[in-house]
Amino acid sequence: MKLKLSVIAVSSIFASTLASAATVYQNEDTILNFGGRAEVRGNFSDANKTDSNDHTYSDASRVRLSVDGTQKLNDEVAFFGKYEFELTENEDGAKDDVAVNTRFLYAGVETNIGNFYYGHQNNAVTYLTDWTDAAETYSGYINEYTVATADRAKNVLRYEWTTNSGLTVQVDGNFNSDSESAQSNGYGAVVAYALPFGLDIGVGYAASDETYGNGNETDTTDAFMAAAKYTHENGLWLAALYQGGTISTAINNNQYVKGSNYNAADAYLGYAFGQNNVNLTYSYFHAEDTRDLDINFVGIEYARYMGDVAFFGSYKINLLDEGQGGIGDNDQDEVMLGMRYSF
Repeated sequence: MKLKLSVIAVSSIFASTLASAATVYQNEDTILNFGGRAEVRGNFSDANKTDSNDHTYSDASRVRLSVDGTQKLNDEVAFFGKYEFELTENEDGAKDDVAVNTRFLYAGVETNIGNFYYGHQNNAVTYLTDWTDAAETYSGYINEYTVATADRAKNVLRYEWTTNSGLTVQVDGNFNSDSESAQSNGYGAVVAYALPFGLDIGVGYAASDETYGNGNETDTTDAFMAAAKYTHENGLWLAALYQGGTISTAINNNQYVKGSNYNAADAYLGYAFGQNNVNLTYSYFHAEDTRDLDINFVGIEYARYMGDVAFFGSYKINLLDEGQGGIGDNDQDEVMLGMRYSF
């Protein structure tokens, strides 16, 4: 269903993806925070139709709960831990009503020479991909095809260091890790610099030896990234990210594509005024040897924030031809409407 832009001219919203958190315990050396969100969302698209279901509507509601704590050892060392999970209604009526997905489960040591974390957490390159993954709904698609570039992965050892001058360095290793794509052993690194007039620039690299199909087939995936972000106190947020390299990925019937060259790009333009945010996003991914991975769309969004509550509407204008895409994106337009309460 190629929806007309005029249908949702007033639809589209942006907001921070982070839930607010409350400090539930604090003393001289220890802080414990608890937070989360309850989010109801409805998706309207012809992509929701199946052979046995002719409905264009699909529910995409979710609940997230998070707890984290910091314990200070001395003025130079503190310990940190975090756990966050997401609950959604299971689509299979024969199973339990709730599906549980762990988003974060990690701990580490924070020092005056940098922080060390291990567990289910962000990859190093997530520092860059977050610059353009800032919309409520239609952003952050292009980096989810491999373990090393995904937002989060299991069994990640990560080091981060930020100086007072604005330099940020992150490196990570993935050890028998996995995300939503495959198993992996790999690594990544990011170097970024924040200039004093609101401009951030950065480069990153990630590589992994990933397993596909029956678990005996492996190949190397690598990615180079370059990104820039500009923010201004008047509410402007402008960011762009380029990603390129080679990708090996699973496709239909447990087959896989080995070492295909690819190019990808993300862009985000947002403007916040008062309690409102409007934004425009663009996402593109193309691998030479399979169109199953193709992503190509424009997103338009409006959000209104009232304290801990957000209302948002998003419209995805799909630029793919019929039959393109399929793994990370369909070939249909979509509308997403939602309300979120953060605590």
